[in-house]
Amino acid sequence: MQKHKRFLIGGVIILAALSYIIYGGMQEALVYFVTPSELRAKENSSVDKFWRMGGMVVQGSLQKDVKELTYRFQLTDGSATFPVYFRGVPPDLFVEGKGAVVEGRIGHDGIFHATTIMAKHAEEYSPHEGKTPPNSFVPVKESMAK
Repeated sequence: MQKHKRFLIGGVIILAALSYIIYGGMQEALVYFVTPSELRAKENSSVDKFWRMGGMVVQGSLQKDVKELTYRFQLTDGSATFPVYFRGVPPDLFVEGKGAVVEGRIGHDGIFHATTIMAKHAEEYSPHEGKTPPNSFVPVKESMAK
């Protein structure tokens, strides 16, 4: 009976440790984005902290320097805007008037210095209206084609 009790206690300890590790890992993996309004409210205490901010790219705010690969634009949530600076190659879907999520830090200059841009896109696919779909291609095994 003594061995059985030790085995049961050991199993409970191992299960508790695994549960704690899994729970802790999941909490670190969840990263939500804040809106420009929320970040403005936390701006003074947010300098040099890593943030993920989401919003719409303000129409007419995108300034590109293709030679230097730098981009300056503003993100808005409708009530507040935040200036963003990015150096690199943005995704193809990144345009003015569309949604974007940026990752980075707020600099001492008050500008969000993004290291990554993720462009939001529609979750539904809809084919172009009025166009017929291309003929479908079905691959054939080599032995059948000869």
